[in-house]
Amino acid sequence: MKSCTEFDYRRRIARVITEIVADPAADHSVESLAEVAHFSPFHFHRIYRATTGEGIAATVRRLRLALASHRLAGTSSSVILTALEAGYDSPQSFARAFREFTGLAPTEFQSQQAVVGTLPPVTLITAPAMVIYGLWHEGPVATIPHSFRRLRNWTNERGYLWSDLARVGVSYGDPEQSTGFKYFAGITMSDGELAPDGLEQCKLSGGCNAAYRLVGPYALISPTFQTLFGGWLPQSGLEPDDRPVLEIYRNHPGTVTDQNLVTDLLIPIIEASS
Repeated sequence: MKSCTEFDYRRRIARVITEIVADPAADHSVESLAEVAHFSPFHFHRIYRATTGEGIAATVRRLRLALASHRLAGTSSSVILTALEAGYDSPQSFARAFREFTGLAPTEFQSQQAVVGTLPPVTLITAPAMVIYGLWHEGPVATIPHSFRRLRNWTNERGYLWSDLARVGVSYGDPEQSTGFKYFAGITMSDGELAPDGLEQCKLSGGCNAAYRLVGPYALISPTFQTLFGGWLPQSGLEPDDRPVLEIYRNHPGTVTDQNLVTDLLIPIIEASS
């Protein structure tokens, strides 16, 4: 596929995902989403699955549960109301899907995220400066996995073994804001200072970081950061430094279950000003 055509396809599929993100609980159909992407409904689902790596139903389910986990982490919303807002007909079916997604019942997840004291201790570490190679993400936050998929395709085409590469996500700004947020999907390599052909270079400054090890689906990354910034950080006596937050992925989907994915979350910090 020509690069200009591939970019156009990804841009049109990104519009579809934006539509789903805007209201995950809506009754999204292949026909309605094909219209958003300006594709024929006859072949749209095949194009969508080939571009994103998952079917529409899987995307809708994932985004509904990600939205639910975000609401349960950030509010005292009831499980029943959250289930209805996520598009589930009953709290029982929602609870089953949520447990499969996070490894926890909704009430367990809510209490774990709401009470900072229940989180494992945050560790203060000094991270060295590093250089990573990868791609600047384009499109809504929900399509970040697709940028990593493009990066994986790049490594496969050049003979790298994806499972042997350390992946790093770099977040500049607040993903909840419509402007000012940037994300870099990267890998660490030892091929010298020049970025490999087709990848860009991202240089990260070293410094002190608050590190938290998250075990569970990637959809928990956002609500966990929310808890750390809103709960742990104000009580720590520290302030966030003017460096990006990092997501360091320690294992790979497909090699372990979603409940056993390990991600180190790093928040750059400095001593609080007097």
